[in-house]
Amino acid sequence: MNNIKISVIIPVYNVENTLKKCLDSVINQTLYNIEIICVNDGSTDNSLGILEKYESMDSRIKIITKINEGLGAARKTGLDIASGEYIFFVDSDDCIVIDALKKIYENGINNNSDVVMLDLLEYNEKDKKLNKNGDDIYNVALYLDDEEIDFNNFSFTINEIKFFLLNRGFGAYTKCYKHSFLKKYNDFYFPKHIIFEDMFFHVQVLLRANRISFCPYRLYIYRLFNENSILNTVNKSMKIFNIFDAIDNIENFLIKNKQMNNYKIEFELYVIEQLKQYVPKVSKQYSSEFFAKTEKYLAKLNLSKSELSKVSTYHSKSYEDIIKAIQKQ
Repeated sequence: MNNIKISVIIPVYNVENTLKKCLDSVINQTLYNIEIICVNDGSTDNSLGILEKYESMDSRIKIITKINEGLGAARKTGLDIASGEYIFFVDSDDCIVIDALKKIYENGINNNSDVVMLDLLEYNEKDKKLNKNGDDIYNVALYLDDEEIDFNNFSFTINEIKFFLLNRGFGAYTKCYKHSFLKKYNDFYFPKHIIFEDMFFHVQVLLRANRISFCPYRLYIYRLFNENSILNTVNKSMKIFNIFDAIDNIENFLIKNKQMNNYKIEFELYVIEQLKQYVPKVSKQYSSEFFAKTEKYLAKLNLSKSELSKVSTYHSKSYEDIIKAIQKQ
């Protein structure tokens, strides 16, 4: 098939219960000229069998089977063979609305975008309901606060929505990427064998993009309360310490690219938010070591009372909550 508009990359690892819904949502898209790259990351259940069945029915599907190296490495494997004008990642326990790719592609082409950002819906697995994202954290339109904007003819840079660099929407699936833009650099990557793998990619992409646009529709359906998901099991393993790797990677990138002064406040809020999120979740087995590392990272921030007074009440309270949790241990 010539003129592939979007390469859809789907990492697959032991998702036999959700994979069919994911694949159905992609193969039935109103935008037909796509390729669907399914990276089987060493699945041990029937995921590969499901992929092979769909491959036999749809010539746009390509299957790559590899040893298990994690979500990030699977995404990078798909990216290395993709041939579409744009790249879009879909997690195999999620799905997309039927005209998602058409709307994203048209927005990208109209704006000549390096990156198209999008909004999402949440599917609550417990009550089987589809809901709007509660706090609209991916909605760029609300942040820009201008009802007159025609988003099919409007682009911007991350400097105009600075809060989104480090405090909104890290997921690789919340954006669509121009392939030629990604090819201009040889260091875009997702780290192997660690979680929070999309944080660094997110920062690299948005800092380098000259033209970003926003597709103002809820197009991606994110599954909540999947007990087997990586983020829901992280607190029970050493992988919770990967958050410190993610913070270090981002800090080093900002410093190397001389952007730390420009994003100092955003970086401080990012560190506070991430630590606040995982301090209550860490299991007793790892809590002592995790709290000790957390204390070092807060000391490194060296936030004074006057600096804390300048941040939002929410982040100031988050900072205080972390300190209290450490003192209680």
